Amino acid sequence: MTVYVALKKVPNISIEADLITPTAFAGKTLEQIGKLEVIQGRDTCKLGDFFEIKGNPAESAEETEIALSGDLRKVKMIGKGMNGGIIKIDGDVGMHLGAEMIAGRITVTGSVDAWAGAEMSGGNIQIEGDAGDYLCAGYRGTPDGMTGGRVFVAGNVGNEMALHMRKGFIAVKGDIGEMAAIRMKGGSIMVSGELGARACIEATKGMVFALGKVNSISPTFKYSGISEREFTGYYIKYLKSRRPDFIQSDILSTEKWIKFVGDLAEAESKTEIYARLDLNTHLLS
Repeated sequence: MTVYVALKKVPNISIEADLITPTAFAGKTLEQIGKLEVIQGRDTCKLGDFFEIKGNPAESAEETEIALSGDLRKVKMIGKGMNGGIIKIDGDVGMHLGAEMIAGRITVTGSVDAWAGAEMSGGNIQIEGDAGDYLCAGYRGTPDGMTGGRVFVAGNVGNEMALHMRKGFIAVKGDIGEMAAIRMKGGSIMVSGELGARACIEATKGMVFALGKVNSISPTFKYSGISEREFTGYYIKYLKSRRPDFIQSDILSTEKWIKFVGDLAEAESKTEIYARLDLNTHLLS
């Protein structure tokens, strides 16, 4: 069952619409969905004040699909805390998309603003455009960022992606900005484009696979040799099975990888960065 939610006009002040989730829509009539509360500045408004709502609501979140359209760059918190169902967004969207997500699936044809997937613990987010800063990061003052789920970004990602990441999987076709995976404690990241400077500072566990160029490696990471890495093939095979367009060239099973281990400034340093030798010989100088 699909509920179609179309923005009537771009709001002059951003709105917080964390109740745009399959769970909040499930079991309600279209009229009841239109009366769900959103916040604009100091005011509490109704969802129907900003959106035209049509379609057929379902009884459960798992059966509910929400199709959003319009220029949603000033609409925040869509899918926050989502726990099942599907959200499809045609266009760009504002901050905190899928933050604290537990389960379900979100797809975006455009780009997303900062804090998408922040502190998510499950589910799947597919972004066909770019993602802003703090993708899958932990909020300020919290010890954990992403603790589960999968995120795929076909464009570029801003700075401080995966801050405090503990578990989960992130794949980026484009470039990643500076300071990715700061204080990382687990999980896996694959980047087909360039990996920005100062990645994995203060990280203690987890793996980063750089299929493209790595601009630099922190001096607190130790060079750990060059060899064929059989298990990297499993990650590449997984990515090809989900998003074959993310692999821009054939990566042979005999590919050689440069391995770095760190951050050695931490008491326990088990983070691993793997970089393709063919594209990163400059890291050996």
